[in-house]
Amino acid sequence: MQPDGALLAQRLFVWLVENLSQRAAPAPAFTESRARALLRANDLLDDPTRHSFERLMENETAVRLALYDILDGSGLADNAEVQALAAAAAAARNDRETTIAWLALTVAAFAWKNDYLLHQLDPAAPPALHTPAGHALSRAAACIRQQTQRSATERDKLGRKLAFDAGAQAGQARALDDLQAETPIAPLPPHFRPPIPVRYPEVARETLHVDPAAASPDAAPPPGVAPPPGIVRGAPITITAEDLPDAAPPVRQPPLQVTPDSAPPPAAPRQGNVVLPNAAATGANLGEAVRKKFGRGREPLKSTKLRVVVQEFPDGPGLYGLQVKVRCRGINSFVAGTTDRNGRFLCELPVRLHSGLTYDVDVTWPREHDGETERKSITLNADRTEFTLPFYRRLSA
Repeated sequence: MQPDGALLAQRLFVWLVENLSQRAAPAPAFTESRARALLRANDLLDDPTRHSFERLMENETAVRLALYDILDGSGLADNAEVQALAAAAAAARNDRETTIAWLALTVAAFAWKNDYLLHQLDPAAPPALHTPAGHALSRAAACIRQQTQRSATERDKLGRKLAFDAGAQAGQARALDDLQAETPIAPLPPHFRPPIPVRYPEVARETLHVDPAAASPDAAPPPGVAPPPGIVRGAPITITAEDLPDAAPPVRQPPLQVTPDSAPPPAAPRQGNVVLPNAAATGANLGEAVRKKFGRGREPLKSTKLRVVVQEFPDGPGLYGLQVKVRCRGINSFVAGTTDRNGRFLCELPVRLHSGLTYDVDVTWPREHDGETERKSITLNADRTEFTLPFYRRLSA
């Protein structure tokens, strides 16, 4: 029986989702639209290429080539469980039409190669291309483009090389002479006697009876059995006052009294990592200025959080004490502060409920890094409660 490539692709996608899903907390399902949004957000796959790929997947030879490139490029071909899935798909019969989420399958396969969980791929915050998640998306998009760039002649040649060979699988089966000889099966009763006799009280010929007189401790032992040794009781143990050592009487301290003068002075309030500018330095508070400009007679506003992460390189140590300034275009106010020991700066900003709002973030690097100011712009919206904006001095360690 010739194996069904669509059935193998469907089972492979289910296996990848089960292995790359978060089990501690509920996570969004990794669907075809989510994978399409990830590739489109990073400008890795355009619509004409995607439409050509979807039309190409209606051909069985193209399906076989795509599965081979996915399994070979991601390293899934060497996995024992995936090999078992392929063997089961070859032996199964698929009579109904199967719809395959090819974009989600390709992204999940290369995410498995980088040991990256699927719930961490968020289209609202697409990963950078130099990160492990960005590498997985780049390889997935390259694999999809490779299918559309092949010519019909090249596709036929590769299809003949990957064609199903029933004789090869038949040759792998062992002959009867090569099978290991099994131990002989023991005959059933009554041809042999069990090694351990079993007696059941329901069918036992001799029923046990308990004599209460013989079970009492004062009863005489049966003939031929030695009586047990008797128990010798000693004098009871008593403790008198003379046996106790002389102890001094307890000393009572004067009662404790707490007065307002004895209470320690209250500690000064600890300042957080986010330093809001005063009115003299900025003209007005940033939140009030944004609400005054965008909230009057327009869309309602909602607050969200922006976390700025400043590191030496991706996933590297954070830089402490760097000046961070957050501005909104057209408003003179700003939010400023310094990064903590982990290189992070957190602030809460107002955004429009439907269209969002764009903020400019300036990070001033220290003198050993030329002391320049780097600016990035980010559009915040009310769909998420927190956004993360990274700053790296260099892209590699």
